Amino acid sequence: MEQDDKPSILSNVNKIEIKIKELEKEKEIIQQECTHKDAFDIRFDENKAIKKYCSVCKSDAGFASTQEQQEFFKPKNI
Repeated sequence: MEQDDKPSILSNVNKIEIKIKELEKEKEIIQQECTHKDAFDIRFDENKAIKKYCSVCKSDAGFASTQEQQEFFKPKNI
């Protein structure tokens, strides 16, 4: 890679990081407006913990209860 490409690459990466932060803030505002009154989805998070998420806005609603975990692990085709 040529030396002249490095500032351009860094600039592009910086622009992307700024855009990601802006989008995360926009997502947070949208999720705060949600009432979280509809159903929740139970799934693993990135740390392999069983969590529940609002089915409307995908906001993290905390850890699944023991009952929700048991329901999550039940076979779906029975």
